[in-house]
Amino acid sequence: MKITVNKDSDIPIRDQLIEQLGLQIASGTLKGKEKLPSIRALAQRLGIHYSTVTAAYNHLADAGLLEVRQGSGVRVAGRPPSDAKQVISSLDELLRDFLAKVSESGSSREELRKRLQAVMTPQPVRRIVAVDRNSDFHELLLRELKPHFAIPIETMTVQEILQNRSVVEDALVVTSLYHLFAFEDAISDPTRLIVCNIEPASGELSSMASLPPGSLVALISVSPTIMNMATKLCASMRTDIGVRSVLVSDRTEVEYLIKHADLIVCDSSSEDVVLPLVGKKKVLVFKLYSPSTIQLVKERLAKWG
Repeated sequence: MKITVNKDSDIPIRDQLIEQLGLQIASGTLKGKEKLPSIRALAQRLGIHYSTVTAAYNHLADAGLLEVRQGSGVRVAGRPPSDAKQVISSLDELLRDFLAKVSESGSSREELRKRLQAVMTPQPVRRIVAVDRNSDFHELLLRELKPHFAIPIETMTVQEILQNRSVVEDALVVTSLYHLFAFEDAISDPTRLIVCNIEPASGELSSMASLPPGSLVALISVSPTIMNMATKLCASMRTDIGVRSVLVSDRTEVEYLIKHADLIVCDSSSEDVVLPLVGKKKVLVFKLYSPSTIQLVKERLAKWG
């Protein structure tokens, strides 16, 4: 686990920890059930007070991303990754184990047949629903998904699904680990749920790390949430460069900032505005969905849709 803090930043250290840990969990860098350093160990390693680490861990636990248990330490929530040596390679072996558990439960073959028939003949997937609790992410999600699929793409918040679980019965639901734990019980068919890793922005962070002192980074987005997260991450990495964020809707400020910035980072919904203005300057377009996630959605639709 790679965590750094910038004690000279205006961003509270607690928030720096939350943003970095949250991003690593959401991107899959930290895996389900992976053990994290103890509160005191991480505090000592970073040279900060243990109460700051406690506050960050508790915040992420409240969000469902960490499990904090007395005696067993702090772990990432979720299921552990499968050990390749323990994965059942044969479908026949998997079915035998499944049938054994069904018979031990007291269920009959006829009851199993009826349930299998219901499960294997669901209504077809008619749309893709991207779920994110931050509504200002939704425009980005639509922008990135729509070019790749012929069926309708919609967005929803976690709360909308919890209020009416039937709204996703005919949908393939796509979300990140950051939001999964809040509503996964509302999805009755696990083949209709895809948990994706968001892009960890490693390329953008690497480009920023290589800038000379005194450089200016421009962050341009349609999402205040993304700008807030990105600003905190940048501030925790470098104190010797300037970072300014602006909403793409503020065209006057965007044009002014681009003229003076050494590195420009924008989201996919902002690139149509930004790219014509940048000239020869370096611009990086940040995307939430990786190519592997798009391919995963296509394969799930083909095999289970």
